[in-house]
Amino acid sequence: MQDIAELISRQLLPRVRHPSQYIGREINPRCQDPSAAEVSVVLAFPDAYSIGISHLGSQILYHMLNNIPGVACDRAYCPLPDAEAVMRTRRVPLFGWESRLPLREFDILGFSVAYELCVTNVLTMLDLAGIALRSADRKPTDPIVIAGDALADTPEAMAEFIDIFMPGDGEEPLSALVELVGEMKRRRAGREEMLLEVARRVPSAYVPRFYQPAYAADGAYLRLEPLRGDVPPTIDRAHLKNLADSPHITRPLVPLAEAVHDRLVVEIMRGCPNACRFCQAGHTRLPVRTRSIEEIISITRQGLAATGYREISLLSLSTSDYPDLGVLIERLNAEFADQHVSISLPSLRAGSQLRHLPALTATVRKGGLTIAAEAASGRLRRAIRKNITDEDMLAGVRAAYEAGWRRVKLYFMAGLPGETDADIDAIFDLCRRLSQARRDVDGHPASISVSVSWLVPKPHTPMQWCAMRDADYFFAVRRRLRELSRRSPVQFRFHWIERSLLEAVLCRADRRVGAAVEAAWRNGARLDAWDEHFDNAKWLAAFEQTGIDPTYYAHRAIPLDKPLPWSHIRCPRSEAFLKGEHERMTAVLAEDSPDGS
Repeated sequence: MQDIAELISRQLLPRVRHPSQYIGREINPRCQDPSAAEVSVVLAFPDAYSIGISHLGSQILYHMLNNIPGVACDRAYCPLPDAEAVMRTRRVPLFGWESRLPLREFDILGFSVAYELCVTNVLTMLDLAGIALRSADRKPTDPIVIAGDALADTPEAMAEFIDIFMPGDGEEPLSALVELVGEMKRRRAGREEMLLEVARRVPSAYVPRFYQPAYAADGAYLRLEPLRGDVPPTIDRAHLKNLADSPHITRPLVPLAEAVHDRLVVEIMRGCPNACRFCQAGHTRLPVRTRSIEEIISITRQGLAATGYREISLLSLSTSDYPDLGVLIERLNAEFADQHVSISLPSLRAGSQLRHLPALTATVRKGGLTIAAEAASGRLRRAIRKNITDEDMLAGVRAAYEAGWRRVKLYFMAGLPGETDADIDAIFDLCRRLSQARRDVDGHPASISVSVSWLVPKPHTPMQWCAMRDADYFFAVRRRLRELSRRSPVQFRFHWIERSLLEAVLCRADRRVGAAVEAAWRNGARLDAWDEHFDNAKWLAAFEQTGIDPTYYAHRAIPLDKPLPWSHIRCPRSEAFLKGEHERMTAVLAEDSPDGS
């Protein structure tokens, strides 16, 4: 067979628009020769290189695996459509970015599926690798296909395509899996025996082939039944006890091509203490674990030296909830300000802390201040447990303007339970007041950029029993906010309504929806998270072809006593806890109902 590296160089790279995304050659690579390793792993990110190379979770697992003796870990990304076409016509198999080894020759192929709209990309990558789409059709020599990240918490839509799901923090389960695969290879175990041993022995491993969903005569989901007595009936989501046990990424991969994040990313905290009732990550990624300030300083110092970056991003679900955030920022400023290194603070919570942050970040590059307000009325914020007030936000942005910020970006959701027209109007009213607050500082209104998303009632949250609003409602909200903001300093941007509806179907799916995923992919669905590639018609055709009713999954309120297709994945918040929170949310909305009902 022609040398793969030569095939890539001669047949692929000259024929694509962005060859730099496929050449590899990043700074700080770690992978040794996979063909000489006891266990070879390729971590596949099912989206474009420019996104995947910036994904911190993938970098953590990549460095961890390459630190295990006898293990070689490479990386792969989803080719853009032009590259996919070339690879098919020129017979270039999908390959590891560093080794140039075909993916089908690795022992383990691991997908990090961070968002639902990547599911067709998983199928693209499997097919380009020459690996059967469905687990049941794979050959004994094919890699073990695993998947983690957000989709592993709600895995059923992809259960027919993935050999093993690993929900939760991947550090410990993936290490255990690699050790077991090495042991089974030494015993010359077959593929089926290996998968059974994983289901039996690896904590937090869900192997769908050993489970069968049951449905009622009317098609309602009933339960997931283990097909063997020696596999666990439920799967506990993995949780790393101490964040200090996660690898320190002091030499991160630095791409030669443009990436979405051109900065050093340091994870300072995992988990969120706020428990907002709509937030899946806030309920699943518990408990809250933090890195010490000394750890963070050390990682930052080494990371800047190894990369040449001049911006630091402090990553967590809610950075402003990091204990001693002020001390941390002061320490970072004291050490790195003279090097002209700026600090980025994503994920700010718009609470009383916000008014103090501008003073703490006086040397930070003043871009836009981002606030996740989520709802504009007090009644909805109380219902969703977003414990902030208008006064907090106004005081915070006023302090930010005084410290040099000139723009504010806000995030809101529409479609919350109990939402009324008055709540929608309140979004614009609050944004207008936040803009006018700058007049007290320099006499000018601030530019306010507002991103509005459409609530998807996510599994493993108190809203998992709620119905999603229909498309007509969201289109009406979009028209209303555009009308209100005309000729104002408030600019609205909206998530794609059709994509949010599809996201709801995929995350709330049972196993039957997998047929529609495959049909959509065969219809040509690719890169569904991208505006220029998403084609809702292909998905609608797929639902019709497979007899799947998307409204059943997206727009149906689920009674609290009915089984859920994701209940076999056990997260820190018990179902009883979530039901209690759901009932408290309903009670708040009833008490605060505008009509008193």
